[in-house]
Amino acid sequence: MVVGLWALAAGLSATPIDVSLQPTLLLQSGDSLTFLFSDSSYALKASTMGIAASPSQIFFNLSSVPVDSTGQFTAAVESADGSVSALFPGPLGWTNSTVQMSGYDGPASVVMGNLMLSSTLSQQIFAESGAELTLTYAGPDVTVGMPGYSLENDLTISLAGASLSVGAMDYGVTLSSGQGVVAPEPNPVAMLVTTGVLLCALSGALKRFGGPRAPRDSE
Repeated sequence: MVVGLWALAAGLSATPIDVSLQPTLLLQSGDSLTFLFSDSSYALKASTMGIAASPSQIFFNLSSVPVDSTGQFTAAVESADGSVSALFPGPLGWTNSTVQMSGYDGPASVVMGNLMLSSTLSQQIFAESGAELTLTYAGPDVTVGMPGYSLENDLTISLAGASLSVGAMDYGVTLSSGQGVVAPEPNPVAMLVTTGVLLCALSGALKRFGGPRAPRDSE
């Protein structure tokens, strides 16, 4: 039982973790960043213009302070329920650029992607309004991030169609590790509960098997 509980605790650490508010992040080969975003702003604007509510193109830019890396990304967009997905043409590498933002103005490394969607595929991907953009990294370790910004703000997504182009709302980003285990930030409550369960299990085992047995009366 103790071994099983330890295995369960170790397995929980392999789940994706929320890194939305982290200013920087070390990416290792096989790691994936998944950004949740919505097309609601595009759909609302499109309806007022009398054009299709589903975008036909997706653009994204992932910005970082300059990185010296030959690493590349594969990018995919997926419906919120995971039933439909589409791959961006790739692989996608870093390009040298400059950015002008309220908190940073200077050189940067940028990963850019552009994907065309058919009307049917777009409707399926955005059937629930929200969708996910996943960037999977391959290459040497690299630290990414923009000074003064969190990781969820390092990515910009634009949706376009006909004569309309609208920025999408980004709702956060999670990290999935290609190394097999993602170590989340310590959770004191979870650690306390897990420790308590393990101690109870160990105590029960000791009482059952480890205690001295009283001699039996002879007949």
